[in-house]
Amino acid sequence: MSENPVKKKTSKVRVYVDIFFFALMILVLIPQTTGVPIHEWASFIIIMPFFLHLIINWEWIRANSNKFFKKQPNKTRFDYVFNWILYLFMVVVTVSGIVISESALPLVGIHFEPDAFWSKIHDVSATLFMALLGVHIALHWKWIVGAFKKLKFKSDIHHLTDVKRILGTSSRQLMYIIVFSIFMSFVIYILDYSEWADSLRITKEVTERAQNETSEGRPKT
Repeated sequence: MSENPVKKKTSKVRVYVDIFFFALMILVLIPQTTGVPIHEWASFIIIMPFFLHLIINWEWIRANSNKFFKKQPNKTRFDYVFNWILYLFMVVVTVSGIVISESALPLVGIHFEPDAFWSKIHDVSATLFMALLGVHIALHWKWIVGAFKKLKFKSDIHHLTDVKRILGTSSRQLMYIIVFSIFMSFVIYILDYSEWADSLRITKEVTERAQNETSEGRPKT
């Protein structure tokens, strides 16, 4: 039985979306090389292919959410939980990145005070996200290799025009993703008022004060 033409087109789009997402992720994860402005703008742009990736895989997400507590293969259950963890880390990295933005948001008139807590959260969550993304790629390496072997860049590039159809038929799913992501962002931002956040800020201030006093106390040469 031949593959459904619409499903086949969506599969092609998925590969291109994932390639674009991965390319942007490389830019995002090497700010020392790209510089802060490119790092921050790429961090905002990457949200688009990330949401599109979720929309394309919506049926898998919905199906496995409905039968999570039912009998199913351990690998499927693991993949489902692992993808949720990846999603949550993506939200944490994005929220913390917004709060410590030094270039992108100030350019449009939005300013945040430097914050030791969110800087620490951003660094740690980004590092863990990199590790988890590496595991995710390794787990799906067979599919990735197979998809690339079937992909014909010149003749298949026109499938990208199908993004409009996908978004047009998935407006409800997109709304769910946006609303839930905004909700999770506010939940994560509540950490800003926690004792944990205050203790990290105090520790940072004490450390910087001690360093300054040590520096000032050194004899000038």
